[in-house]
Amino acid sequence: MRVDFLIIGQGIAGTTLAWRLLQRGRSVFVVDRENGHSSSRIAAGLMTPATGKRIAKSWRWADLFPNAVTFYRSRESELGDRFFHQRPALRLFIDAQEQAEYQRRSGGLLLGLVEPATDINAEWFDAPLGGFSMPDAARLDVPRYLDACRTHFRARDVYRTAGLSPHDLELTATGARVPALSVEAQTVVFCRGFDAGTDPWFGSIKFNAAKGEILTVRVPGLAENRVIHRGIWLAPIGDEVFRVGATYTWEPLDSRPTAEGRAEIESRLRAFLRLPFEVLEHHAAVRPVIDAGLPVLGRHPEHPQLAYFNGLGSKGSLLAPFFADQLAAHLCGTGEIDPEVNVRKALHRL
Repeated sequence: MRVDFLIIGQGIAGTTLAWRLLQRGRSVFVVDRENGHSSSRIAAGLMTPATGKRIAKSWRWADLFPNAVTFYRSRESELGDRFFHQRPALRLFIDAQEQAEYQRRSGGLLLGLVEPATDINAEWFDAPLGGFSMPDAARLDVPRYLDACRTHFRARDVYRTAGLSPHDLELTATGARVPALSVEAQTVVFCRGFDAGTDPWFGSIKFNAAKGEILTVRVPGLAENRVIHRGIWLAPIGDEVFRVGATYTWEPLDSRPTAEGRAEIESRLRAFLRLPFEVLEHHAAVRPVIDAGLPVLGRHPEHPQLAYFNGLGSKGSLLAPFFADQLAAHLCGTGEIDPEVNVRKALHRL
């Protein structure tokens, strides 16, 4: 089989890039080892205009969010499924300092993106300092999105389950081939997340990856349909079931849930949730954060038949549509990669 693009990795980066290339009339073949503990599989999929302890405006929000809304709505229409939920998010103040930061920024950088919260249910939440609402926010049900796309790709025979290593790939003058899969491609794109640091071409890119743990909980009586933020996030998934997280630890970098991670999340949840809850599931994964904290994409400077799309981190659902589009345009010869996210920059830092 000959295709224009072979995409290695069907996480949020590889999946979204495949769509962007298909939209341009190019042929793709997607390969994934189907690791249930990948960061994409347990990602919260949250999109908010204000983020972090300092309530900063999300990076490039005006570009990224409208692009994401249009992309995911189109995928829902094409796939006949629903995985993108656009609704306000609520942030509760942890302390007076955070409240002061909001008051300082709400009339400036965040003007029009935030507003005072007037509907905090005191029976559900302990929020003596109040909070603020983000009317333009959303959550992507990442596993459902990935599963729907995988089903679509598989039905069209452009998807294969396989765990490829760099030794399975042979570079040619006009592209690359994978004899084990009988596939030849003009370009191979690596979208393998954190454990991608083993190939001889991009493996030296430095990660600053962080392990994250999340819980799935049942909260009887909690009818809140917004995502709640207060140091951690509480995201509804239906029928009084919520996901809650996440922790940040830097060693060990593995996908094993820990008692310490569960205890931390439960403690933070009890700090603002008045209702009892039951833990249903506990998962962990490693976020593929590149050293600079920005996504990294583009063709290899010495091997143009190879390309890279990685480092989306905890904001992958927001970042993926915009930068997959930018990379697809570049790979098809009709656009350029922003210098701050170009893979050449990541390689030249070494």
